[in-house]
Amino acid sequence: MNATITLPELTSLEQARGVVSSLCNQLQQAHWRVAQLEKQLYGASSERKAPESNLSKEQVLLSLFPPPAEAAATREALVSATEAEEPRPRRQPAIKTLETITERIEPQEKVCPHCGKDKCEIGCEKSERYEYIPAKVIRHELVRPKLACTCGKAGVTIAPLPLTLTPQGIAGSSLVAQVLLSKYVDHLPLYRQQQQFERLGVNFPKSTLGDWVEKGASWLQPIVREMKAQLLGGDYVQVDETPVRVQDPDVIGKCATGWLWVLGKPGSDVIFEFHPGRGKEFAQKLVGNFKGYLQRDGYGVYGALARENRGLIPVGCWAHARRKFVEALEEQPNEATAVVNELRQIYMVERHARDECLSPQQRHQLRQELSVPIIAALRPMLQGAQEKVLPQSPLGKAARYCLGEWEALNRYLADGRLEIDNNLTENAIRPSAVGKKNWLFIGHPQAGWRSAVIYSIIVSCRRHGIEPWDYLRDVLERLPGMQHSDLASILPANWKPR
Repeated sequence: MNATITLPELTSLEQARGVVSSLCNQLQQAHWRVAQLEKQLYGASSERKAPESNLSKEQVLLSLFPPPAEAAATREALVSATEAEEPRPRRQPAIKTLETITERIEPQEKVCPHCGKDKCEIGCEKSERYEYIPAKVIRHELVRPKLACTCGKAGVTIAPLPLTLTPQGIAGSSLVAQVLLSKYVDHLPLYRQQQQFERLGVNFPKSTLGDWVEKGASWLQPIVREMKAQLLGGDYVQVDETPVRVQDPDVIGKCATGWLWVLGKPGSDVIFEFHPGRGKEFAQKLVGNFKGYLQRDGYGVYGALARENRGLIPVGCWAHARRKFVEALEEQPNEATAVVNELRQIYMVERHARDECLSPQQRHQLRQELSVPIIAALRPMLQGAQEKVLPQSPLGKAARYCLGEWEALNRYLADGRLEIDNNLTENAIRPSAVGKKNWLFIGHPQAGWRSAVIYSIIVSCRRHGIEPWDYLRDVLERLPGMQHSDLASILPANWKPR
């Protein structure tokens, strides 16, 4: 990258002023860029900002709703009640029902020193502590007797081997499930798992553990395909993508960038797909022939898909828009703060709808009453800000993004089923963001599909309130004996423990 600036030959004062103005603009843009990079490296990751006023969230909601037809004294009492914060209850550790070992400690003195009679028990004191017993690997030996008749004419009878994940292999379904969970939930690389197993008295080579991961992903892949087919059969999905590090297939020891694409729906399954790039062809593979609401950020690839496929209805993400104004707070706090406060109000409307468990119809009505006027007043603010600041300033970029996405950003107001943003899908990416730091990289690009398949299962289980260990242990045991037509019964949305 060449950072050298070549100055033109100056022949007039006006030309010199133009050059100085251009250089000042470039310097200001560089300053904004450096500040943004420093914030990414060293700043807090949260976008939460302290509000300019001291209003609580309840008071903000009260300001959004029309005042109730009550006496003044009643209204004063209501506001006073909201201002007084209730003390937060002390959080106790949530402990599941555990196996309990009771140890009785008898006192040494059981005889009364005064009368010589035996003391009788009048009560007891109890205390507890927690101990750790390491996990263990057991050897499951199958014995199949051979039966034959002494006449020698009936042949030999023997029971068939039960179907397993790895025919003629040594790994049972529970062991494969443990390896998958340790890698993709606990984010332990395979070499660390090998060390853990050695402490338990068994030595499973790293290459063997890798084979089990591939075998488990192969069995789970039809389930993920069925999950994706059901998602694309609806009329509303959310999409996102995140970069991951992979091994460069052409240069040994060098890393390249791959992409995990995410397809999901609030309250439903989440599908991960690994692709080597971020181009339109990979986005097309993700959504296929889907027709309906497609909620996404402002990445241009999704806009290109919508222009080619009229069946796609773009829905914007207010979280991405808000994020850009939060980034502009440090450089242009006066103008950006006003916009952030307005966006805070529409998010308070969404929080109220969520806390009250409103139906889609009720949420749509609430948005029409409260959010529409706020957003209508927001557009002139954005247009005014765009005229006052430089186009490449943080606030200029934020306003341009928001106005360019205006129709898509407002589309959530038309249907109560739609979310205000695609944060639910973004949150699904967080486990992979932790994992890729601990594994260094996913591995060879041709193995990226394994991570995508297993992430799809784990995140979908969590969406449905299922413990991934219970699901994987059961499903990996059942899959070898199932027909493809039975897959619907073991999808995370339909799975029932045996």
